[in-house]
Amino acid sequence: MAYLGRGSYVGIGEESTWGTAVAASHFRPLISSSLTRTVSQLPRTDLHSSSGSAMRRSHFQESEEVSGSFSVLATYTGNIGLLLKHALGAAATTSTGGSPAYQHDYTLAAALPTGLSIENIRGTSGNSEKFEGCKLNSLSLDVSAGSEMTCTFDIVGETAAARASASTVSVASTESVVLHHQAGQFSFNSANYDLTSLSLTVSNNLDRRMLLGSKLTAEPTRSDFQEVTLSVELESTDALYVALTASTTSDASITFTDSSSRTFTI
Repeated sequence: MAYLGRGSYVGIGEESTWGTAVAASHFRPLISSSLTRTVSQLPRTDLHSSSGSAMRRSHFQESEEVSGSFSVLATYTGNIGLLLKHALGAAATTSTGGSPAYQHDYTLAAALPTGLSIENIRGTSGNSEKFEGCKLNSLSLDVSAGSEMTCTFDIVGETAAARASASTVSVASTESVVLHHQAGQFSFNSANYDLTSLSLTVSNNLDRRMLLGSKLTAEPTRSDFQEVTLSVELESTDALYVALTASTTSDASITFTDSSSRTFTI
C-alpha cells in the first residue's frame, strides 16, 4: 500500500553492547533517508544446472548489511547531541550557572562510542524499520546563505528487524533551528570573514569485518585515519590566498546564536 513521506522520523537509541538492539530514546524529524538492509545472493560456482534449461541450480546468501544515510536539521535544542557524539567520538556536558543552563562540547576521539540502534519511521505507513549495530561513518554539516543548517550522517550497520509498527514519537512542539542569518563571522589566522556557505565533513573511515561463521559484519573498525575537511565560500580576499600559498595552519571557528542567546559553535 502506498504511503506519503510526511511524518517521517529517525529514532536513536544508544547501545551498551554493540549489535544488541535498544529502544529509541531520541527522535528527529527527517529531511531524507536512504537507510537500507541489503541481502546479497550469489550463484553457486559449480557447473550444475537445472534439467531442461541452462539456468544455475541454486544460490546462496553471501552477506547481509545495513548502509545508507539520513539528513536532519541542526538545532540548538533538539536531539542531535547524541548523533554528534557518535560521529565525532566524545561528549562532555558542564553547567554554566546561567542561561542557557548547560554547555555541550563534542570532540574527536580515537575510538567511537559502542554503537546505535536506529529506527527509520516511514511517513504515513505507521511502520518502521529498526537497524542495530550502527556506527556513524561520516558527518556533514552544511549551511549557505538563505538556508537552514543540515546534518547528514552516513552509517555502517549490522542488520535490521522486519518492518513493524513504529514507536510513539516524542519531539518538542517548538525547537530552535540553526539558521544562516544567525551566523557570526568566520575566524581564521587572527582574521574574520563573512561567508557565503560552509561545509564541514568528518569521515571516520570505517570498514566492515566479514568473518567466517556469520553473514553479518563484526563490529566495524577504522581502516584509515579519521579525516576532517572544512570548505567555505566567500567573496574574494587576498588574505586567505596568502595563507593558502604559505601553507598557514590555524584554528578556524564560527558561531551561530539564536534569539535566546543559545550558541552553536564549529
